[in-house]
Amino acid sequence: MKPEADAAVVPVTRKAEVIKRIQELVPPGSPEPHETEVLAKLRTLTVELIEAYKAEGQLEDDPFADVRDRTIHLYRSEVSEQLKGKVALVTGGEGCVGSDLVEKLVELGVKHVISVDNARCGYSSELKPIGEKKESVTRYAADVRNYNALNSIFDAEKPELVFHLAAQRQPGLAEKKVRETISTSLLGTENIIKLCEKYGVQQCVFSSTGKASRYFTAEVYAASKKIAEWQFAQAVQQGKVTYSMVRFTHTLDNSLVSLQIDEKIKGGPVINVHAPHRYLTAQNLSEARHLLLNALIFSQPDKLKFFTVTNLGWPTETLEMILYKIVQSGKEWPIYFQGLQPGYEEPFFLGQFDYANPTDIHLLINTLEDPYRSKDPSGDTIVAELAPFSTEVLDKHVAALKALVDDPDLPEEQLKPCLAEAIREITTSICAKASSQALLKILKWGINPKRVKAGEIEVPKQRDILELLTKALYGRLSQETLSASSVSTQEFDELVEILATLPGLEKEVAYMRAVSRQVKAQSQNPVLEDIPILV
Repeated sequence: MKPEADAAVVPVTRKAEVIKRIQELVPPGSPEPHETEVLAKLRTLTVELIEAYKAEGQLEDDPFADVRDRTIHLYRSEVSEQLKGKVALVTGGEGCVGSDLVEKLVELGVKHVISVDNARCGYSSELKPIGEKKESVTRYAADVRNYNALNSIFDAEKPELVFHLAAQRQPGLAEKKVRETISTSLLGTENIIKLCEKYGVQQCVFSSTGKASRYFTAEVYAASKKIAEWQFAQAVQQGKVTYSMVRFTHTLDNSLVSLQIDEKIKGGPVINVHAPHRYLTAQNLSEARHLLLNALIFSQPDKLKFFTVTNLGWPTETLEMILYKIVQSGKEWPIYFQGLQPGYEEPFFLGQFDYANPTDIHLLINTLEDPYRSKDPSGDTIVAELAPFSTEVLDKHVAALKALVDDPDLPEEQLKPCLAEAIREITTSICAKASSQALLKILKWGINPKRVKAGEIEVPKQRDILELLTKALYGRLSQETLSASSVSTQEFDELVEILATLPGLEKEVAYMRAVSRQVKAQSQNPVLEDIPILV
């Protein structure tokens, strides 16, 4: 048994060593290397890294092969019945998912499809949309931010079903085009909701992202999608239309990473990789399409239900995918690690999931959404709901963001912190509505003391969400809370000492230490149970 155990350890060490040597040769953050000698050394190291992966049985097969072959059940007859004799409108109808959906809607018997996309727009504020009718599809060139253009389309076509897919899809580009990304998401969503209500649309399905499941995010792409999710959740409460949404993850048929690597492999001379040990989940175009269509069947008039693929499989390392593509190309291009880019920098927060049942974790649903989770009859689709939030806080920030994006004199770099503040305050309202037990569990999983001591969690990088959770727990802790959260006093003390390393939480840390003292005293003398905890 010992030789096998040793053999299993060596390749991992070898991979780590080669990666370290690549990073030492070209430190992350360096410009793309062009020197002949450096490229030659990188080429040798890349070959070594490929061999190290092969020694573990990797790179022989496409790491996404299982994803490409997956499917989820389409309730074809029920969907066809919903579509029969109706006009369906698709925003973003010329994108990868949108164009595929348009074709499927025609195949399933919809009366007519209206595709709205800004792909052929001269400029976003064009007064009249450009229409082009061909058989069962009419294509309009219009921007979803342009209310008047959209209104004329709704007025002319009278859609009964709407699929809202239009958005910035590139996280990296969103960090550069902040105003465009925020306005497309926020104003586009507001316009679609207004027009759905005005023209009596029966159902509207929104396309979101798994990145929106983060409790807090300052990244523009994910944050703008979170705001849009909340806008639709509010519309359910205030309007008459039935709204629903889907959460997509990385769609292979439309993969930015894959397309960028393919282009690099064609031209060389070196392949840039963000970083090692980065993983992604993926789905295919068929799954995306079926989620959107099945949403018509399982949506509810009084609740914003969202849908996602049940079986996303194991996350795949992007480095493995890139090395596989290099091997398949037959070229010997070297790689280097350029460092994480804007839009991809936020570290994963371990408190995202409920580890009480680790085999049932879903990567696109957070702990506060998990209690609302169920499955469709086929078992292929997860059905869930957003955690409750304050619509008053949402209204305040939507109004503020609209004013900011409409101000041409405001620099784009000032928009991002305003968006982050909106996410912070709305998330604070979510935490206020969540139970103290749930929040303490999230804190326990998010800064697991053993992982912190092992260096697996960089606490300062999680400061935003830790501040939100800690402040939300202020004045709400008791012996019962700790017990219900399965947190011992020793574990609690360890959590408090980790939080004490963050500046700005002095009041909350003092309160938590007082809680700890009181809980310990109560365990020794039950008579003290009813005495309030004071700092």
